[in-house]
Amino acid sequence: MTDTPKTRAGAPKLTRLAEGRQRLPDVTGTNLEHSRIFNRRLIFEALHQSGPLSRIDIAKRVGLTPQTVSGITRELLDQQFIIETGRSQGQRGQPQIYLGANPIAGFSIGIHLDRNRVVLVVCNLLLEVIGRKTWTGDTREPEPTLKHIASLTDSLIDEAAVPREKIWSIGLVLPTLDDDIYDFATKQPGWDAWANVPVAQRLKELCGLTVLVENDATAAAIGEHFARSDTDKRNFAHLYIGYGVGAGMIVDGMPLKGAWGNAGELGLLPFQPKRMRDNGEPPIIDAVLSLNGIATALEWSIEEADAAVADLSILADIHARRDTQLSAWMEEAGLCLRFLTAILESTIDPEFITVGGSLPPSIITALVERAYPLHRSLSERKDRRSPRLVVGELTDDAPVIGAASLPIFVNTNPNFRHLYIRQIGDDQRPFEQPKRG
Repeated sequence: MTDTPKTRAGAPKLTRLAEGRQRLPDVTGTNLEHSRIFNRRLIFEALHQSGPLSRIDIAKRVGLTPQTVSGITRELLDQQFIIETGRSQGQRGQPQIYLGANPIAGFSIGIHLDRNRVVLVVCNLLLEVIGRKTWTGDTREPEPTLKHIASLTDSLIDEAAVPREKIWSIGLVLPTLDDDIYDFATKQPGWDAWANVPVAQRLKELCGLTVLVENDATAAAIGEHFARSDTDKRNFAHLYIGYGVGAGMIVDGMPLKGAWGNAGELGLLPFQPKRMRDNGEPPIIDAVLSLNGIATALEWSIEEADAAVADLSILADIHARRDTQLSAWMEEAGLCLRFLTAILESTIDPEFITVGGSLPPSIITALVERAYPLHRSLSERKDRRSPRLVVGELTDDAPVIGAASLPIFVNTNPNFRHLYIRQIGDDQRPFEQPKRG
């Protein structure tokens, strides 16, 4: 007897989609031998995101028999991926043993590369930060920048005393760089030399660790997803404000990527047609709701904007003084945020939208306040229990925490094939290995 769902005789297990693609089955377990890894991922994800849980709790949550759950959890305990966290007290019958992810079963490195600034963290399996480094410098040339990142990574690993063999991989987050396939320029200033550079492969050569690469907005959404206390919320969008603006979208617990990985690239949308450019076109979102928009409003140079990213107190002080130029920008940026909220609510129907980015928390909070009252949408419900637009829990740390979560997400999520990873160093995944390396 198995847990395999019953189907009509001869019915295919996978649904064929357009262009020969196939849809994976829903996230429920099976007891077939070839699905062992899928079931391991399914059980571990439940423990990682919702533990501690008893074996009975796990069976109910993932749809496997208690016998199957018992066998897999025994295997995970033997391999020290999970640990016993306690026993039930004061209940009739045998006490239940509760299981949870073992924090030191694996580690990940998160790196957020922005213009002239790099933030690195090392996290345990529960995404608790146990080491951090920040560097500011010239990032225009890829090779010296990647060599310096590799050196910083080595120092971070040594200072955190993390066993190198237990590091699952590096998650590297940076803006979308390639623009040679488009009919117009899309790159931000300072990234010209980075187009078409095999970033993951080169950093792997320098560090000796697998490297996963994602864009900053999607990684920020993944980081926010892992950091939130309301882990049952599986459908939301995260607006990340940096030198441009983008949205990472989590749909049913997975990042929505689109056909070419460009879902959520909202910066090219036109905004406020009444304020035209010299050539008669409306400004785009990236020119308003961004650090570039702030720099224009404050008549800053690129160097001054970079300094404000490196030291958030610069903008926080200007905001505290109620600078008139910054206040004028915030009024326009608040309207822009209201506009983007309406678009996201109408397209992906999220439970809520969070906002973060390379701005002081005081400014992000003020922007969210200025976005209200929001435009009418079907998100305006009588049964709503939380605001539609809120400040993110991680704000400027979201991309680097999202970067650190990529190795864990890719290694443990049962539907990892849905992830769009721009560059992947190799196909080895520690969680799938039969024995600890």
